[in-house]
Amino acid sequence: MDQPKRNEHNRDKILQTGMQLFARKGYHGTGLKEVLNACQVPKGSFYNYFDSKEQFAIDVLEYQYQQDDKKWERWDAMTSGDSLTRFRASLQLFIEDYEQDPNTSGCLLTNLMGEIGNASDSFRQIIDSSCNRVIDHIEKHFYDAQLEGSFRQDFSARALAQLFWDSWQGALLRTKVEASTQPLVDVADMLCSLFAPPITPTIKDRSNHEA
Repeated sequence: MDQPKRNEHNRDKILQTGMQLFARKGYHGTGLKEVLNACQVPKGSFYNYFDSKEQFAIDVLEYQYQQDDKKWERWDAMTSGDSLTRFRASLQLFIEDYEQDPNTSGCLLTNLMGEIGNASDSFRQIIDSSCNRVIDHIEKHFYDAQLEGSFRQDFSARALAQLFWDSWQGALLRTKVEASTQPLVDVADMLCSLFAPPITPTIKDRSNHEA
C-alpha cells in the first residue's frame, strides 16, 4: 500500500517551532510534546517526518542553515559599498536583529555545540559538518572580497573565515552571559579592522618616519 503523501508545510512548521524552542530552551530542555503542542501537530504526524528526537534536531540544524543563509543574503542586499563595508553593515544588522529577539536570533548551532556536541557520533558529525559548511560559505565570500581588493590577501580566505567563525561564536557566548551585544560589536569592529588590506606607507610617509 502506498504511503500517504507527507505535507511539507507541516514539516516546515514543526522545524520552525523546534528551531525556536531549541534556541530558547536548549535540546534537553525541549520535549517533543511541547513542540507538538506549540505547532498543533499530532504525535503520529511527527514520526511521519522524523525517526527520533535526535534526527529531528539534525533536521532542525539543516533547516536553520537554510533560513540563516536567506537572512544573510537579504542583509547583504540591503547594504552598499565594497565587500568589507557590506560585511560590517551585515554584522550590524545581525546585532540589531539579536537585540530585538535574543532568544531566537542567535546562532542555534553555537548553542547546540556546547550542549550536545559530544552526546553522540551522529551529533558530532552533523555539528562538525554544519560548522565546516558555514565556514566554506564564508570562505567563498571572503575570497571574492580578496579578488575585489577590499580584504587583505596576505592570509588565505580560509584562514580569515575560520578566524571570523571562531571569534564570532565566542562573542555570541559572551553576549548570552553578559546580556549585552557589546561583545559582538567589539569583535565586528576588530575583525573588520584586521581584514582590511594593510596600508602600505608611501615614499613620503617613509621619509618622514626615517627623519
